[in-house]
Amino acid sequence: MSEQILSNQLLNGRVVLWQFVEDLPKAVHWYSDTFGIKSSDNIGHAYFFPINEKTTLALSVSQMNDQKIGSSNNEMLDLQCDDIYYTHRILMEKGVRLDAEVRNPAWIYHEFFLWDPDGNMIRMHGFVQDKNK
Repeated sequence: MSEQILSNQLLNGRVVLWQFVEDLPKAVHWYSDTFGIKSSDNIGHAYFFPINEKTTLALSVSQMNDQKIGSSNNEMLDLQCDDIYYTHRILMEKGVRLDAEVRNPAWIYHEFFLWDPDGNMIRMHGFVQDKNK
């Protein structure tokens, strides 16, 4: 049924997550190193990182031709991971600026926030079945 629903919609299911940054080369290095992803393409003012076959992260300059085209310091990315505690530990070991603890605001949903070099806040979330983690 879900295939039928998708084929009847105007959208193809592909998603591009845009993150606007001040220092593009620094951001490309940070996102590559922090999340272990590689850029597949760039168009000068933007770099594209495939996350899976339907999702791409795009990093773009936040100012072009003296015009602000995006905003920084906003929670624009909300990324889901399979093991929130493992992800938190690895990012902490890498020296990434992040919350000291994983929060559990509701039921099995857990989250923490991290910040890129431009101060953009990124939410990482996951669902924990085992409360003993």
